[in-house]
Amino acid sequence: MGQGQGAASVERLRDEVQSVRYREATDTFCRLVTEESRPLKDMIKAAIAAAAPYVQVPSHLMRLPSGELRGVNYDHTILGWRGAIALMAELRGARGILPNVQAMWYAPQGLNVWEQVTCQFPGHYARDGEQCNRQFPGPDASVNRFDGPAWNPPKIYFEEHAPIEGGTVDDRLARMSWAIAEGDKAEAYGLFLGLAKDPDHRRRLKDAILLAGIIDLQDTIINRGGYQNIGHKALRARALVDIADYLGWDNANELIYTVVPDLGCSPRLYGLWSEISTICRMELPGQASIPKRSDKPPCERELDRLTEAIVWGGPFDVNAAIMSLFKRGAGVLDVGDAVTVCFQPYLIDVLEHPNAFLHPTHALDYMNVVQSWIRHYDNPHQVKAVFMGARFMNDTIRSNAIFPRDPAFSLEPRHNHRAWADGIALDRLLPVLTEHVLAQDAPRSCALVDSYLDRTGERHDLLDTITYAACHWQNDPHVMRNCSSSLEEFRHNRTSRRDDIIRGFVKHQSRYIKRAPTHDCYRVYVDYFGQTA
Repeated sequence: MGQGQGAASVERLRDEVQSVRYREATDTFCRLVTEESRPLKDMIKAAIAAAAPYVQVPSHLMRLPSGELRGVNYDHTILGWRGAIALMAELRGARGILPNVQAMWYAPQGLNVWEQVTCQFPGHYARDGEQCNRQFPGPDASVNRFDGPAWNPPKIYFEEHAPIEGGTVDDRLARMSWAIAEGDKAEAYGLFLGLAKDPDHRRRLKDAILLAGIIDLQDTIINRGGYQNIGHKALRARALVDIADYLGWDNANELIYTVVPDLGCSPRLYGLWSEISTICRMELPGQASIPKRSDKPPCERELDRLTEAIVWGGPFDVNAAIMSLFKRGAGVLDVGDAVTVCFQPYLIDVLEHPNAFLHPTHALDYMNVVQSWIRHYDNPHQVKAVFMGARFMNDTIRSNAIFPRDPAFSLEPRHNHRAWADGIALDRLLPVLTEHVLAQDAPRSCALVDSYLDRTGERHDLLDTITYAACHWQNDPHVMRNCSSSLEEFRHNRTSRRDDIIRGFVKHQSRYIKRAPTHDCYRVYVDYFGQTA
């Protein structure tokens, strides 16, 4: 059991979050759940509320003294909670609590991103990304003062506003969407609050906010610096919808405060949306009537063509491959499924450098938001979103290709270890897989998965093993988000190549750069919830 001192309380948790005492905050969070028997849902809400006023930024572009622009990171705290909540349904028993402990560990480190970038506030970005302690060390050279605690209170860049309730639902939804696009954060936020108060409006509101996030996507990240969002507006919109459904919309005001103002933050990027809208208007005039599923899903030859376009082609090749599928009668989800699996060969066979996974897997998570939106809502614009997801994937691949390959980060082919993997008894293979994921040994991890997939039709235990091992790694909400995306898309994918999603998943989790080399948070989890690995 943990060794927290003093009474655990929500007030204490709030103070520890806001002062960037993330170790203490995690300990208090766990004590509230275990010793005080507070519902996990209530503690997640309390943690989100503690961070909510401090996750906004004036812009996601910062003008440097040189006159150049640099990007400012989007809030990741809410994305960690969204992934953690999703994984509770995937990991068995107390194992499902681990992602929530990881989300709690990260949350205090993700506040005040603007000040972190300028080395005025401690946290993940200041400590690891900006290496602020090298520039502004404290009196004790052995202590990284940007690891916390904070020496100043965090800043608030967006104040609370009252709900806006006048007008018809149609008018308010249209005004909200336009306010987001125009960057009028206060009006967008007030309109959302007003609409969210009435349960009868919430389904339309969720559809509208997801669309607002999905259409805000850069046309390219190539040579764009910070003029991009790598899908974060869509990821944030989905986090709002999913967490509000989990907490209950009557308990979601702090969550709304966390997400909605940022959807209208600069930069707002609609060039790709405009391009795809024009193409669809010209070539798919009946796009709104295309069914979600049809009896004409992509065949193997078409999957090969789409893979070639996404992995090795250019934007017009991607457009043409997808357009041909829709024109000959494939459904929207059929094509979305194909895009997801046709992207996997890039993860499986091409990617080597740990840093190079970041943008492509953001594209995969963006495509997951698109597919989830299509599965749960009926919107005439959904065909366009499939094009956008595929274009985003292709763009990240072409962006990575600009950088020369570094032989120091080359990987052994996975097939070099296949005979070794086949020699491991099936009932012993999953524990061995855990060891190699934790060792970040991608070739052997991938060979083990290939062997398992070929030797059995079982998939649940395999996915559970990869996910639980991945969730040992701290300081990175991307891990949990990608886990939930991969699991969800595997479950719903209807192509013959759906197992490739598992192959791409294990490659990512056994190779992608980890933000911290230690498992301190995992040990806190074990202290309170027991050894369950």
